[in-house]
Parts: sequence; structure tokens; C-alpha cells
Amino acid sequence: MSNDQTKGATTADPRAIATALGVFRVTAILAGLAMFVLIVEMVLKYAMSNDVLAWWSPVHGLIFMAFAVATANLGFKIGWPVGRMILTILISCVPFAAFVEERRVVREVTPLTARP
Repeated sequence: MSNDQTKGATTADPRAIATALGVFRVTAILAGLAMFVLIVEMVLKYAMSNDVLAWWSPVHGLIFMAFAVATANLGFKIGWPVGRMILTILISCVPFAAFVEERRVVREVTPLTARP
């Protein structure tokens, strides 16, 4: 979705968008980092029969759910269609892609945080 399409559909004030964007950024980065820890946990568990990080799976799930909620919160505030929100969440399931998507969303949404 282009910036022009997003601007036309904005329903929240710039401060609310800035807050939602900040929460999105933190949760996106945490979810990306948590994905790498999950990969390490899976390698340890399945390749080396080591359960030292077995507790990490549920933690990663909670972090990812927080990210999904933050994505929906931001998306509804700036008028994204539900498909766009789902796509952002799905892209973040791919290692490294979460960081690329976070930067792209920040570039797209930051202009909406400027006060008129």
C-alpha cells in the first residue's frame, strides 16, 4: 500500500499513530530476535538432543502474539485493510524478513505521525 493510500484512510490522530508505531517497532524487533533464539532452540533440541532452551517456545509464542496485536492496532489506526495486516504478520514469520518489514512499515507510517 502506498503512502498516499494510507494517508487517505487514516482515522487516528498523529500521537496515537506514533504510539502504535513505537509499540509495533519494539514488538517487531523482539519478534525477529525471538525467532533467532527459537531457531537455536530447535537446532539444540532436534540436532543435539539438548533441551536447555525448551522453555523458549512458549515465550516466543507470547512475543509473536504481542507483535500480531501491535500490527493490528497500528493497521486499524492507519486504515490498512485486514489483508495487509495479515501479510505483515506472515512476512515476519521468515527470519530476517521481520527486520526488513519493520523498516518498510516505519518508512511508510512515519509521515503520518507529523502534526498538521
